[in-house]
Amino acid sequence: MGTLKKNVDAFNSDVAANDGYMYTTKASLSSVLANKRMTDAALAMIDDNAVTLIDIGAGDGTYSNDLYQQRPNLKITGFDPASEAIKVAAVKYPKIDFFVGDILTTSTFPKKKFDVGVIRGVLHHLNNPKQAIANSILMSDRIVIIEPNGNNPILKIIEKVSPYHRLHEERSFSSGQLKQWCVESGFEVERIDFIGFVPFFFPTFLTKIIYFFQPMMEKIYPLKKYFGAQIVISCKKAKA
Repeated sequence: MGTLKKNVDAFNSDVAANDGYMYTTKASLSSVLANKRMTDAALAMIDDNAVTLIDIGAGDGTYSNDLYQQRPNLKITGFDPASEAIKVAAVKYPKIDFFVGDILTTSTFPKKKFDVGVIRGVLHHLNNPKQAIANSILMSDRIVIIEPNGNNPILKIIEKVSPYHRLHEERSFSSGQLKQWCVESGFEVERIDFIGFVPFFFPTFLTKIIYFFQPMMEKIYPLKKYFGAQIVISCKKAKA
């Protein structure tokens, strides 16, 4: 079974309304800073020798381009089931290859492997996130996963009450659950980290205060594990 049609339709509607996703084309300062932290974290886990990268769930291409801007030596390919988002991405970022595909439908995959794959903010939208991780090993032996921090009790409340979260069928997973899915999918987890404290769509004044203290807060393990914004996992294909 592929990605739910209702979910894809919601993202295509976002693109029609905003010429991209609301949190990229009309990004507030909080969204800009939150996304920058995720991009920096992804780059830190991508080997310097990597030449090719597959962005799994590339959306409107903004995050693919963020990676390209920092690592122009990378040959980046991105795909997403939201066809309208991919149309926008292909026009805006012609130096990156984009195509319509679904992480839960292996027949849409490229017929080659990449040095590294990035799954950023995708799993919490899917009806079968475990299968998505298992399928990703067909595209790369090294995967970087970035997901909203499912250890965070505040996020669990937001998922239940936020109209945006409900429309896009968002839910989060604990770091332990994500690690288990990686191992069961044939990966060896190399590193898990918890990053960021700036929420999306947050008032600018409060955003600046949190951002100022963020580097210090990220050094406090219990704090970042249970109240950080994102989980970042780096894993590689386990030896037989």
